[in-house]
Amino acid sequence: MKTITAHLHALPPQTPPGAVLFLAGNVNDWQPNDERFRFRPNGDGSFRLDFQADLETLEYKITRGHWSAAEGDAEGKEAPNRVAKIGTTENELWLRVESWTDLYEQAQGYKVPENVLLLHPHFFMPQLGRHRRIWACLPPDYWANPTRRYPVVYMHDGQNLFDNPDALFGSWGIDKAMNRLFLSENTVNREPSAVNRQPIIIGIENGGEHRIGEYSPWNNARHGGGEGSKYLDFVCDTLKPFVDEHLRTLPGREHTAMMGSSMGGLITLCAAIEKPDVFGMAGVFSPSLWFSKEAFQMVKNRKPVLPVKILLMAGQQESRNMVSELLDLYETLLEAGHDEENLHYDLHSDGVHSEWFWAREFEHALRWLFGEKPGHEGDGVSGDLIKFKVDTAAKELIVHVSPKITEPRLEVRDYCHDRQFHHVLEHADNRISYAEWENCIYSIRLHSGGDLVFSRRVNV
Repeated sequence: MKTITAHLHALPPQTPPGAVLFLAGNVNDWQPNDERFRFRPNGDGSFRLDFQADLETLEYKITRGHWSAAEGDAEGKEAPNRVAKIGTTENELWLRVESWTDLYEQAQGYKVPENVLLLHPHFFMPQLGRHRRIWACLPPDYWANPTRRYPVVYMHDGQNLFDNPDALFGSWGIDKAMNRLFLSENTVNREPSAVNRQPIIIGIENGGEHRIGEYSPWNNARHGGGEGSKYLDFVCDTLKPFVDEHLRTLPGREHTAMMGSSMGGLITLCAAIEKPDVFGMAGVFSPSLWFSKEAFQMVKNRKPVLPVKILLMAGQQESRNMVSELLDLYETLLEAGHDEENLHYDLHSDGVHSEWFWAREFEHALRWLFGEKPGHEGDGVSGDLIKFKVDTAAKELIVHVSPKITEPRLEVRDYCHDRQFHHVLEHADNRISYAEWENCIYSIRLHSGGDLVFSRRVNV
């Protein structure tokens, strides 16, 4: 064992009086408040820590007891990990802290939101041999209710979830959404159980160059991939136990969700299908279904053994393929045996493939997954009982139904504006104006008396 003495001789002026300081690093599994690595004051404003370790390289940071109060650089930004080569016997480190990330106002005016914590700066992923930063967004009443436990939502692309200078493509603003939800819940004075929709959000930063590889179990000839199964094993077998140990969670599957967009939406779909024993809910935003045809095959091959609530979300301005593939996915989930009560999809006419769109729909998704189910009906049985033609000049849909259909009635459901149209049909060509509903996605359903005998989603 090697002896190491760390001398902390300078602190930033905004350090709170009586602050308790710790060393966190690869010597103690990066615990930010490990009493074994607590600095002792010398009485002159400096501090000292003595410890032993069998290391060749010490990687570490100074904290005030949690990762949201870690040392920063001269501009108040998060500082890189300190690295020291450890000699054979005695070693001395002379240290100064330039700033604290939670107390220094950066030039951009950025400050880590109060209910967002850096849960771990360098979390090891043994399944992939990498490290990753892990964030936590706590419900606004987390500290005020020391006995309450909370559901958990695991989300990908952690850099883009909160107001963060590293959010290159914009932020979801999850911290603000959580505050709005909390205020709305308390304004209407609902029962405490309703506040269970206020989950802890765990943000897993993406791995940059490894992002595509980790977010797909399958390879794409052009873009790579193939590490998605290991990534999900990391979340389920390594990260979730850590979160459940360090935060007051409700660990059961019925209280655990995953959400993600784009490639993050794809791996979220995989989690819902492959890990239903861990995740009872999934928010799948604009999933990259184009990445591999295996996604649909996975859904077809895995008959559901446990109920999973799955919300599908996309925008009509993303691409025509996105909309059609999302609808195909919905139908495939139904055909695989998923209960229609646990499935819901939203297609927004103004939605694009962007953080601002997903951020806008986050609250709705959260509410649906955690209990507020909007009215939603599933599809019926398809058959060659109805034929369509489109008269684009007259903007009329020409519908012909088989004589086998008794009391034919056509229902058109507008998913963009939550409207329905009903038409009693004849056993001949029926001409129906579609001028009012031509710029959206629709479900056209044929009823025979009281029975639903045909359903198909279309874009006129």
